[in-house]
Amino acid sequence: MLMTNHIEISFCIPTYNNIASAKRLILNILEFANRNIEVIVLDNGSTDDTLEILNTINDTRLKVYSNGINKGALFNMINVLDKGQGKYLTYCTDHDHIDNSKIEKFRIFLQNNSSVSCGYCEYASKSEKQYELFESGYPAISKLGYITRHPTGFFFRRDIWKLINPVERFSDFELVDLFPLEFVFAEATLIGDGAIYHDAVFSPERGARVIKHKSSTTNGKSKSAFFSPLTRLKLAVNFDKHLRTLNIPKRQKQSLIFSIFYKELVSATLGFKSVMFNDALCAHYYMEKRVIGKKEIAKIALEFYDGYTNRVIKVYYKSYAQQVKFKLALWKNLTLRFTGKALSKYLKRSTNN
Repeated sequence: MLMTNHIEISFCIPTYNNIASAKRLILNILEFANRNIEVIVLDNGSTDDTLEILNTINDTRLKVYSNGINKGALFNMINVLDKGQGKYLTYCTDHDHIDNSKIEKFRIFLQNNSSVSCGYCEYASKSEKQYELFESGYPAISKLGYITRHPTGFFFRRDIWKLINPVERFSDFELVDLFPLEFVFAEATLIGDGAIYHDAVFSPERGARVIKHKSSTTNGKSKSAFFSPLTRLKLAVNFDKHLRTLNIPKRQKQSLIFSIFYKELVSATLGFKSVMFNDALCAHYYMEKRVIGKKEIAKIALEFYDGYTNRVIKVYYKSYAQQVKFKLALWKNLTLRFTGKALSKYLKRSTNN
């Protein structure tokens, strides 16, 4: 798809009833003195004065759209990116922060690496590298596909975004939950290279700011919250289903299947435990802080495995022999992963002592 304009980066921001933070973020971006960027805002039927205030900002690089009514967080996430006209589309939530002194280096990075189809800006990186590139195919999808991280700083090459057509294909909440961009990453990395940009251009709210800002999309008391064990199981199943449609070698596909299972199992158990013991996140998601003990973790893990067995293993492996073979390979992979983690922690403690 040929570019018909000069816009290099679209900063795409979905918003809902959060004008103070959204305005701060927008003005910070617009302080970047480059005419080849744009800021796209899609308001999701805010009941405050969001539209009135945004329409007072006098900068032609700002383009404000409205859904009229609240169409849900998933709709806003996908559609705000789809409205961008830049060569690269970047995603920010309306309560994110941006270091506008770093935008120019990020722009130059994208300009000099046009083979990059997608990637994300790391906001807590310990790497001394400015960025890492991963070759299209298995190297890129293994680093970016199905990662379920906070979407702050995700970016996509627009022509590839349009080719994948996420608005039509990844707007079903039962399929993608609040993680549609992970599905896009998986497909985009088979078309172009992937990237992790380590210089913290964007950062999400953290600490005390999270406590003050209540989530407008997630109630943590619901079993369908994105961090709940049931949702992580749904994602493991749907990621697996999507991955099996991709054109990659069988051996690499199986390695990714094991990786998805492991990551979502950890998210459903240890990740869930961590969220429920975090004061800021509990306040943000309207929850009471509580301790998840070993027995509950074991119960969650067993239910996760049973659910995965019934919805994946028994579906794709018809014979009993095939099922046993896959389960053995799965458990071998899990054992190696957990053993490797334990050994790494032991070596780290030994080194520190």
